[in-house]
Amino acid sequence: STLKSALLKSYAWMAIALSITAVVSYGLYATNTLLILLSTMPFLFMLFVIAPFILSIAFGVSMARSTSSMKVMLVLYAICMGVSLTSIGYVYDVATIGTAFLVSAVYFISLAVIGTTSKKDFTSFGSLCMIGLFVLIITQCFMMLFRVSMDVRLVSILTLLIFTGITVWDVQRMNRLLIQSDGSVVAQDKIAIFMALQLYLDFLNIFLRILQLIGMGNRN
Repeated sequence: STLKSALLKSYAWMAIALSITAVVSYGLYATNTLLILLSTMPFLFMLFVIAPFILSIAFGVSMARSTSSMKVMLVLYAICMGVSLTSIGYVYDVATIGTAFLVSAVYFISLAVIGTTSKKDFTSFGSLCMIGLFVLIITQCFMMLFRVSMDVRLVSILTLLIFTGITVWDVQRMNRLLIQSDGSVVAQDKIAIFMALQLYLDFLNIFLRILQLIGMGNRN
């Protein structure tokens, strides 16, 4: 069915975006390009860090445009995140990163299955998680501003729990949006790409939190 095809397309584009991010990060780390970029063109590096925020806003607006433009923005987003995340290679060893990725993949797949098969409506739960995430970010900003020490483990666990709820909500939201598209192939393609970005971000946040927890005593 077109619905199943759109679901598979969304997960496929999420996997493509993650692969691009991984390849870019590894390439920059292995060739020491990131260190060169930081020492010679720090403003260019900052541009790659800021770009995802700009692209995320443009991505929402692009729902009214062609599917191909959305795909281009998703690829650009993945490249920018790849540049930003290269630094984790200097903090954690390869084994820790690999373990965290595998744990995150199993964790994410489990959440995707729950979101797809559960008959419970997670809309209110997802909204509550979004509020929790906003409060957590504001709290962290204030703690950093006033130089209050933070419990990294506690923050990681709280963030992981929040994105657990958001991921299940996003999976369910994707299914609902695709059903509401009334079988329109163009609309389903756009929804698939749009939700691929949401799921990509959910996975990255889960991965980073699990990496922090696993690598707590194993930092370079």
